[in-house]
Amino acid sequence: MSALHPASLILFGFAFLLAASTRSGTLLLLICLAVTGLTLSLARRHFARILRRSRWLLLTMLVLFGWMTLGTPVPGLPGATREGLVLATENIARLLIAIAVVALLVGRLAPAGLVSGLRSLLAPLAPLGDFRDRLAVRLMLTLQEVDAARSGAGARDVPVARLELPTAVRGPADYLAAIASAALLLYAVLA
Repeated sequence: MSALHPASLILFGFAFLLAASTRSGTLLLLICLAVTGLTLSLARRHFARILRRSRWLLLTMLVLFGWMTLGTPVPGLPGATREGLVLATENIARLLIAIAVVALLVGRLAPAGLVSGLRSLLAPLAPLGDFRDRLAVRLMLTLQEVDAARSGAGARDVPVARLELPTAVRGPADYLAAIASAALLLYAVLA
């Protein structure tokens, strides 16, 4: 099976995220555990970095839902409610799924691949002007600046004369990914 086009990966990730986030209860928790486990095995470093940056958001969600939602008090946890903790668990699971999908995409695609995939997905907006090209250039420059700041060298030290995005040919695997994405989106809407 050939490598997938970046746009196919992004579209499949979005479709999976939408389908998973429309679930609730035990199914949502099982999906969260499965995706988190997969991400820990394939993109542990990216997942840990994003999770570390999101820790306060996760804690805030737990406190706001768990302790600020009216409901049946939980013995042993002053102020917490059973309904609030259920809401907190479901919403934290949805956020963990989103973090895992983003970590998988960032781990699989280079910054240029992410930009190329987003530009391809914005192709239907081409009649509106060069919006998608300007967006791609700005996003690529931003990602280069972030990489330069992370490595310690200033991106301004190296002038950018030309930006190039990788071109990938769509293959049979991309069509299968598109069908799977459509099925996930249909599942999210109908179920």
